[in-house]
Amino acid sequence: MRNEQLVSVLMSIYKENVPVVSQAIDSIRKQTYQNLEIVVMLDYPKHEAMKAYLHQLGEEENRLKYHINERNMGLLESLNLGVKLCHGDYICRMDADDFARFDRIEKQMTYIEEKGLDLVGSYIQPVSQDGNPQGKIRSFPSQHRYLCQYLKYANAIPHPTWLVRKSVYEKLKGYRNILYAEDYDFLIRVYLNGYKMGVLPETLLRYRINQNGITQRNIATQKITSIYLAKQIFRKQVYTIDEVERFIRKNQLKKDRLAWYYDMGKRWKRGENITIYNKLKVIFNRYNLVEIRQRLACKWILFKDGRDDNC
Repeated sequence: MRNEQLVSVLMSIYKENVPVVSQAIDSIRKQTYQNLEIVVMLDYPKHEAMKAYLHQLGEEENRLKYHINERNMGLLESLNLGVKLCHGDYICRMDADDFARFDRIEKQMTYIEEKGLDLVGSYIQPVSQDGNPQGKIRSFPSQHRYLCQYLKYANAIPHPTWLVRKSVYEKLKGYRNILYAEDYDFLIRVYLNGYKMGVLPETLLRYRINQNGITQRNIATQKITSIYLAKQIFRKQVYTIDEVERFIRKNQLKKDRLAWYYDMGKRWKRGENITIYNKLKVIFNRYNLVEIRQRLACKWILFKDGRDDNC
């Protein structure tokens, strides 16, 4: 494929260490698709080692553009600012601790243009902090119609694999301030605004599992919020941020209860001494049943997508 159109690779860095970030950026620098700009947002202005690394890299890599935020803005605001600094017609998302396959962008650019899509993702291979494969490859529906069905139950396209037309970001005014579910909310708005999505059925990204990820309470917030966001699809309307925040406040008790279930289940898994009563509460809580139904629905949609040859 001819490298005609400029692709902006957008990455936000917080406190990641230099070797990890260097590996992520090197995987972009070595892409077969060369017409790139690498837009890096440093969201931790006190990260002196990273500032020194970016300055040195900028001396040898003219495609690198980095911006140091004056304060810690958080991922959402940092990405929204980064989108404004991107000059490409396409924006490729990349996390600071992941590793892209050498032909990721070329493959995705070919796919998005041939299929007439507005946003495309790919499969991912989870890896440990050391970079070793951890668990199975995560696959998702490839076709728009099945991705829209999948969105009714869960996030359908991993955020770090996105390649998106910049005009989509501009039309939707970027990410909204919906903690722990901003990418899910964005995909739902992509669908409700009539844009076309797809997933290239190949593993183009090694996704590093963060062992110090979001807390059980935040996972509970994400789950409760995602259930509410999914209703946007059924009602065919986009909720306002105020409506989402009111829902979260109204369901504070449910969120706390779900956080307790997650925490207790994690302790049980670690082999801690948990009473039989609490084990039964973990097994038979209604959220567990909801998750089981969601997983079965997603597996069925994925099966139908695989059986449909109209890709």
